[in-house]
Amino acid sequence: MTNKISFQGKDGAYSHLAIKEVYSEAQHIPCSTFEKTIDLAETGEVDLAMIPIENSAAGRVAGIHRLLPKSKLHVIGEHFQKVEHHLLIHQDSDVSKIKKVISHEQALAQCSNKIQEKNYEILIGADTAGSAKNISESNILDTAAIASKLAAEIYSLKIVDDNFANSVNNITRFFIMSQEPNNSYDEKKNYISAFLFSVKNTPGSLFKVMGGFATNNVNMIKLESYNYGEQFTITEFYCEIEGHPSQHNTKLALDDLNHYCSKVKNLGVFEKSLYRSRQ
Repeated sequence: MTNKISFQGKDGAYSHLAIKEVYSEAQHIPCSTFEKTIDLAETGEVDLAMIPIENSAAGRVAGIHRLLPKSKLHVIGEHFQKVEHHLLIHQDSDVSKIKKVISHEQALAQCSNKIQEKNYEILIGADTAGSAKNISESNILDTAAIASKLAAEIYSLKIVDDNFANSVNNITRFFIMSQEPNNSYDEKKNYISAFLFSVKNTPGSLFKVMGGFATNNVNMIKLESYNYGEQFTITEFYCEIEGHPSQHNTKLALDDLNHYCSKVKNLGVFEKSLYRSRQ
């Protein structure tokens, strides 16, 4: 039974909403940073961590891919959370008084159209719900927060726009992470394997890695590259494929990957979300 789940942000954050949807009975543990969120799960103080990985409107969440290579956690699930940005103001304020808007940088990017239209000064907050909490507790009357309906309820703020985002189809994908990996698979279900790798510094190494997936009929659904090191000469790749290591063709493709790569880090195997089949 899952009892405690850590997340980055304050009560009312979209990560909090994600936890309520997936593990309605679990205790949610807010954290100030993603590092702390992961650390609580690594040390066993919580059972799981709920980590946002990417958003349909603003792309990957800054900082997460930098933390994944260092983390000892395993991805055991994915969740797609609908994000509905609301514009919130203090109960004693009025829309005519609003000159500024504050939220997490991702939320600000996802609401850029209306922010520009209203010519609001932009303030960057640590998270969406924390921005709402600050307006409530500090009695700020000239600034609005972009946050969830749940945040408005928790911090007693007025909703003056319940559709503030650029797009109504705004989805954040979360990773559910655990100390223990998922090692058992139901052959009736579909899985995704996620991993990081660095290719050897030889001609054609990446081509040979990609060829291993193609020749073994393994579908790659995501590939992203990152440069790191002082000279930015080392390239690391984040990859997701359909399948799990117990399947024959997936195992052959992963054998090729290990042969041609200087480093491979398995991040986890998880069931493909039913959300994907509805798209």
